[in-house]
Amino acid sequence: MSFPGTLICILSAAGITAIISSCNLPTGSYQSFQEYKKPLYGKVAERMVKYEGIARNPVIIVHGFLGAKLMDPKTKKNVWGDFRLSDEVTAFPPERSRNLAVPMTPGRALKDLKSSAVVEGLMEDAKVRVFGMNVSLPSYSSMIKILTNAGYCAENQPLPEGKHLKNLFLFGYDWRRDLPYNAALLDKFIAKKKAYLQKQYEKGYGIKNYDVQFDIIAHSMGGLLSRYYLRYGKADLPEDGSIPKPTWVGSKNVDKLLIVGTPNGGYLDTVLEMVRGMRVDSAAPMVAPAILGTWATYYQMMPPTSTRSVVYADDPTEKGVDIFDPKVWIELKWGLADPRQDKVLKVLLPKVKKASERRKIALEHLTKCLKRAKQFTDTMRVHSSPPDDVKLFLFQGDAVQTTRRASVDRKTGKLEVIDSDPGDGKVLVRSSVWDERMGMKKMVPYMISPIEWAAVYRLTAAHMGITKTEFFADNMTWCLVVTQTPSQVRKRKIYKKYYKENW
Repeated sequence: MSFPGTLICILSAAGITAIISSCNLPTGSYQSFQEYKKPLYGKVAERMVKYEGIARNPVIIVHGFLGAKLMDPKTKKNVWGDFRLSDEVTAFPPERSRNLAVPMTPGRALKDLKSSAVVEGLMEDAKVRVFGMNVSLPSYSSMIKILTNAGYCAENQPLPEGKHLKNLFLFGYDWRRDLPYNAALLDKFIAKKKAYLQKQYEKGYGIKNYDVQFDIIAHSMGGLLSRYYLRYGKADLPEDGSIPKPTWVGSKNVDKLLIVGTPNGGYLDTVLEMVRGMRVDSAAPMVAPAILGTWATYYQMMPPTSTRSVVYADDPTEKGVDIFDPKVWIELKWGLADPRQDKVLKVLLPKVKKASERRKIALEHLTKCLKRAKQFTDTMRVHSSPPDDVKLFLFQGDAVQTTRRASVDRKTGKLEVIDSDPGDGKVLVRSSVWDERMGMKKMVPYMISPIEWAAVYRLTAAHMGITKTEFFADNMTWCLVVTQTPSQVRKRKIYKKYYKENW
C-alpha cells in the first residue's frame, strides 16, 4: 500500500477509535470525551449552602451605570427604569427630562448638585410597556437568585425557614452623580449593615463588636466606585486637583471585591453617546446629549487619552485626541457644547431665557465634569499594591467585537468608529483588566496594569449576560465561599470556638 493510503487508513482508524471512545466507554474511563452542562454538587456543597454564621462574609451588590430606579418624590412617578415604546415618543417629556438630568448650577461643585429624582432601589428588572403589553427585562435579579441559591439571604426578601439574619445587601445609589461622592455613601451603607450584623452576632453567639468583613460584587461602573472605596474610603478628591496616594482605608471593611464587566480603563461609547445621544434599548426613548452631559459619572468612565481611543481623521501619527480638554469639546461642538442642543437646554433651564446664558451655564458644567473626570481617572491609575487581606477578582466578557477606536473630522466634529476589539459589547477585555498596553505602539509581552488581580475569569457573554451564565454562578460562589483571605484564616480560632451555632 502506498504511503498516502496507509496514512488515510491510520487516520480513519484513529477517528473511529475516538468516536468509540467518546460514545461507548463507561463513565470514569480515562478515554471518555463526554462533556456535561452542569456540575454535580455533593454533600459538602449542600452543607455549605445551609451554613449560617460568622465564618461566612456578608455580601453587598453594587450595581452599575443605569442600574438603579429613579423616582420623582413629589409625583411618585418613575423617572428611570420604566419605559414605554411608541412611534410618537422619540424623547422623554419635559418634566421627566428635567428629573433625569442633574441640575447645572453655576459656581457649585459637582458633589453639591442634587437632582430632584431620588433612588427608588436596585433595578432587579426593567419594566417595559411594548404596544400595550407589560414586559419585564431581567437586570440584577439573576445575580440575586444565584446568591440566594448559594445560601445568602437578601435584605429585600423574607427570611427562609431556619435562617436568622440577612447577609445579602443591595447598595442602590444615584448612578449619575460623582463616584467619590457615592463612595462616601457606600461607607455609610457599610457602617449601617455592620452595626446590624454585630447586633445579630452578639444575640446568636455572644460575640461583642465582631470585626465584620464584607465581600462586594460590583457590576460595570459599580466596580470603579468600589475600587475607589477600597483605595480611599469616604475621602473626596483633593480640591486643588492633585492626585492622592492610596490609603486603602476602605479595605478595613472589605475582604474580597468581585468586579464584573467594569470599564477600569474606560470605554469609548461614553464619548459616542454624549455626542450622538443614547438609547438603552428599542423600548426606551432617546436620551439627548445635553441630558447625558449633565451626568458626572459618564465623563469618569471615558478612556484615558493614552489609549488613543479617539484620533483625528487627518492625523497620520494617531497621537490621540485629548478628550478631557474642554476646548476640544467646544471646537468640535460635542455634547453640551453643541449649539443644536439649545432646544434641550431650554427644557433643562426653563428660567434662563437667553441662549447665550444657557450656553454659558452648560459650558461651565462641561468644564467641571471634564476636569473632575481627568483627576478621577489619573487617581485610579496610580499603581499601588492592596493589603494582603484583600483579594480582587475579575469576571470579564470576551465574546463580542466591541468599539475600540473612533476618528473625528476636525471641521464637522463627526465621529466614525474605525476599529473594534474583543469585549462584552460595551467594555473591552483590555479595559476591564486595565491593560495599559492599549495605547502603546510598541508591544511588550507582559501585561501592565495598576490593578493586581487575584484571578481573572473570561466568559463568552455580553455585558449583562455575564451575570446569567452557569460559569459565573459557579466561580462567583467559589470565590465568595471557598476562597479565603488572610484575615479569614486568622479568625479560625474564633470560628472554632463558636462553630456550633445555638440560634
